[in-house]
Amino acid sequence: MRNSKIVLGIVLFWVFSLIMSGSVLAVDYEMKIGHSQSVKTPRHKACVYFKSLVEKETNGRIKVRIYPSNQLGTEAEMMETVKVGAIQATLGGQFEAASPKLLIYTMPFLFKDIDSVYSIIRGPIGDKIAATAEKNNIKILATGVAGGLRNFSNNKRPVKTPADMSGLKMRTPPIDSIIKTVKAIGGNPVSVPYAELYMALKTGVADGQENPFTNMVDKKLYEVQKYLTIVNYQFHPSPLYVSLDWYNSLDSDLKAILKKCAEKMMIYNDKLNREATEDSFEILKDKMEVNYLTEEQRVQFIEKSQAVYDYYIKEGFFTQAEIDEIRRTAE
Repeated sequence: MRNSKIVLGIVLFWVFSLIMSGSVLAVDYEMKIGHSQSVKTPRHKACVYFKSLVEKETNGRIKVRIYPSNQLGTEAEMMETVKVGAIQATLGGQFEAASPKLLIYTMPFLFKDIDSVYSIIRGPIGDKIAATAEKNNIKILATGVAGGLRNFSNNKRPVKTPADMSGLKMRTPPIDSIIKTVKAIGGNPVSVPYAELYMALKTGVADGQENPFTNMVDKKLYEVQKYLTIVNYQFHPSPLYVSLDWYNSLDSDLKAILKKCAEKMMIYNDKLNREATEDSFEILKDKMEVNYLTEEQRVQFIEKSQAVYDYYIKEGFFTQAEIDEIRRTAE
């Protein structure tokens, strides 16, 4: 018994010494992050990068645990659990649930290219938009790109003007700004679950669809679509949503570290998305007829989609002045 006590004392002294020297790190906080995509995606890889940054910069005081592929529920369910603090963070869509102001990013033809997107989401305007989520108990630490700008494909004919969209059955996700945009430029929105998109295009339930290049390649839509139009009509953000109550419980130094790590994470996320977009387009251009819009043709789409802006401004989601500020800054 006496020998056992001596051994225990030595072990405790050794552990205490390691803790004091920093060799063993005490975990003060756990940060669970849930998202809907697979481990192969830029979103998950960015989360893994964030985990490595946070745990290193906090000396292990914050332990990050990542749950991909809807392990913690749907995107809508994860958003609600973040709001009530049941989990600490989620990454992805659900813009209006976080703050209606985030819908401003999804307005048609607001951004000409991905570089103009970066200038907004990484700057003061992006910070102001992110701050509006705090009234819903959400802290947006940083915002990145979700898959790149969105484009059109179809089976019927080349699309170069809004007139070419007339009568096309275009599959749309249940996102109101997309449905309104497709209607405004002359298409006929058709509701089809994403999992059924390939067969819907193959069987003619839908003539065409809209998605970023990465999604088109992932779903092999080039097998059932003939024409691709480079229109870059819409951007979707990918914010890192964090429980505001949990965030406010952190020491000030940990808050600063999380913010810095989230910003680095999103730059990495955007790099991965850009590379994936470029790689996907290389595949698509060899398998589909690609139509590029002239500036005059693009203006026709912009003019037709003005009705979408009118609706959201009238409903109070944002103002014309806010739209103008984004356009000036993004130029």
